[in-house]
Amino acid sequence: MTKEGFNNTILIVDDLKTNRLVMLNALKDEGYEFLEATNGKEAIEIAIEEKPSVIIMDGIMPVMDGFEAVKTLRFLEEFKRTPILMISSLSDEKAKLKAIESGASDFIHKPFERMELIMRCRAYMDIALTNSKYTLSTKNPHTHIPNLIALKNRLSNTNETSAILFRIDKFHSVESFYGDEYANLLEISFIKYLINYFQSLDIYTNVYHTAAGEFVLVFDDFDKAVGDRDIKEFCKIIYEHIKLYEIQMNGLSYDVSATLCFGQGYESLYDDISFAHDFAMEKGWKYIIMNDVIADLKEDTKENIQKIYMIKKAIEEDRIITYFQPIYDNRQNRITKHETLVRLVDEDGKVLSPFFFLDVAKKANYYLQITSIVIDNVFKKLKESDTELSINFSYLDINSAFITEKLFKLLKSSRDLARRLIIEILEDETIEDDKIFLDFVKSVKEYGVKIAIDDFGSGYSNYQRVMDISPDFVKIDGSIIKNIAKEKKSFILAKSIHDFSKSLGIKTVGEFVSDEDIFVKLNEIGIDFSQGYYIAEPSSELISEDHTIKIIEENSLML
Repeated sequence: MTKEGFNNTILIVDDLKTNRLVMLNALKDEGYEFLEATNGKEAIEIAIEEKPSVIIMDGIMPVMDGFEAVKTLRFLEEFKRTPILMISSLSDEKAKLKAIESGASDFIHKPFERMELIMRCRAYMDIALTNSKYTLSTKNPHTHIPNLIALKNRLSNTNETSAILFRIDKFHSVESFYGDEYANLLEISFIKYLINYFQSLDIYTNVYHTAAGEFVLVFDDFDKAVGDRDIKEFCKIIYEHIKLYEIQMNGLSYDVSATLCFGQGYESLYDDISFAHDFAMEKGWKYIIMNDVIADLKEDTKENIQKIYMIKKAIEEDRIITYFQPIYDNRQNRITKHETLVRLVDEDGKVLSPFFFLDVAKKANYYLQITSIVIDNVFKKLKESDTELSINFSYLDINSAFITEKLFKLLKSSRDLARRLIIEILEDETIEDDKIFLDFVKSVKEYGVKIAIDDFGSGYSNYQRVMDISPDFVKIDGSIIKNIAKEKKSFILAKSIHDFSKSLGIKTVGEFVSDEDIFVKLNEIGIDFSQGYYIAEPSSELISEDHTIKIIEENSLML
């Protein structure tokens, strides 16, 4: 290395040791560092590993000759600018043309003049130095593979191109657990694997290291290389082959897996395959064809942008409101509680349910602002009434200092209201830190707040969670309740949840009670509370405790 960090290494490739010694002796006083290889295949492996600035390549060698090696190196983006001097005992014009066609920078024949070799290497080192100033910003500093800048430069100056984006699964976990050095070795090994694998299929590609653990292979002529292979089947074969690959490094072995996305396109190809790849990761797919999904993904994105604007304006203009749905006490035959539900009023005055905006709000970081508004509305309504009110809390809320600080501040200043507050725990995502979750439950209980587990029997809910937090209520999920009048399995499942809860002194709530048949079955099981459209639809106003549902009045069995 020079003082500027420039790699002044020359790779000398010749199958005869005497020939290599002659060249080493001729250049020994020039201050270069040297690498040696005995055939084209070995030269490619060393070049990828060491990134020499100049390569001197013999033409005729065993295993892989110099012509084929040069051709292979030139297919790799990182070696497109590397000066390669071919030296061969073949002195005819045909051999020289073959060398130039394969990608050699120049050709001299053996025996060569010592001073000619020295002057050529000096000139090539100057070229390599100039190239390095360009490639410094277009190569990954660890693998020295062309980076995202280089890829986008290429895509901006090309016709329709085919590419595959690979992301090593759980790569960031590898970085955290094993450290950067091991992660870098993994990336280098994976690059070698990809190059060797596609070479074994007689498919030549350009490799780009676009992000940590992420690589893009660009094909000069994919249709010609792949032939009549079905693209989806081709991706499946690649994925299955990668699964069989095990990397050995520093005494450690790592079973590699990667998710991949194939795409064909123009200047925006990288952005499109990256977008489609993210979608595949969300779905848990291991490979995807970008062109099959990109149009729909872009349309969904356009709609989401419009929703984000709608949410932002609704927050700014106080159009996030709360509705209340009554919860009917099956023993007392009256309404004793209400669940608080968030709604958004659009610019046309239409009231929208969370289905139309809450997921987008989470992705756009407006979710916690919405929760904050709901909390304010709940405490305001608690002051205005004497009913119990429940509010939904997800792990996002529990893990947010902004939300929990606001909640506990209100609980401290309104201890008399806290006893009429029920927090419904939404287990709609993985709870990452049980301690945070359990500490929250314990702390709110100290203020007299009751706890309910929402949507029990679906998603992430489990019996262990019930035993961990000892809730006051278990709300049996609507997907079970809606079928208890017509499916024996649903009836048995609802009964088992109720019996389990009852044995622990926990009250049960049946959600999604939409008709009389379901209501009758709930009471047959002994479930304590009913909630759903059969009782009443959500409303902007509370329904009084002595409200009697006409349909229930007519049901003499229940009264």
